[in-house]
Amino acid sequence: MSFFGVGALGIVWLRMEISTVAKQCGKLEDEREIVSREVQELRGQKSRSLRPSTLASMVSGRLSMLPDSRTIYVSAPDMSARLGDGRGVRRGKSYGSQGEFAGTR
Repeated sequence: MSFFGVGALGIVWLRMEISTVAKQCGKLEDEREIVSREVQELRGQKSRSLRPSTLASMVSGRLSMLPDSRTIYVSAPDMSARLGDGRGVRRGKSYGSQGEFAGTR
């Protein structure tokens, strides 16, 4: 008889635990839904801020083409004469990866 009593108490305890876990799952699902909405809102804000018209309005008055008087043209012989052979940029040199990438340090 006591065996059935312990079994009944065990079933009641399990039901209470299941109910508690179900409530916690409901709260977590609500939080996930809120976070999902916030992520969608942030994606929309990012999309709006990266439109060319928005970017142009953000830099208007601060970013413009330089006047012709401030434009400098450099020829290849000028570069060679000013930089020399040892320090200048060499043509035909193959550049390889050094194994360092953004965020790896």
